[in-house]
Amino acid sequence: MKNKYQFKIKSLNKQTLIVYKKFLVKLLGKVQINYSFFNLPTKQNKITLLKSPHVNKTAREQFDVKFYSNVLQINENLNSEIIKIIFSNKPKTIKLSLRSF
Repeated sequence: MKNKYQFKIKSLNKQTLIVYKKFLVKLLGKVQINYSFFNLPTKQNKITLLKSPHVNKTAREQFDVKFYSNVLQINENLNSEIIKIIFSNKPKTIKLSLRSF
């Protein structure tokens, strides 16, 4: 029976996401596991802050926060060691979630 695994990878920084994706490609290539990556749409949050808390309601600053995400899908059985390597070698700025079915 084959298990399917999905790793959802989220990051605020696009560069760290690309570097971690290259690491996963190299790791899964060495152990000869079939995989596929899917890019998810970039989500944007806009935050508006008042520059002056009392008088100038029109003086505002707007900030943009972008969330980049990818999905790694594996259709084969994985060792617990490989899953530990994937989770232990991730940068601190990346959130990683596992879903198996």
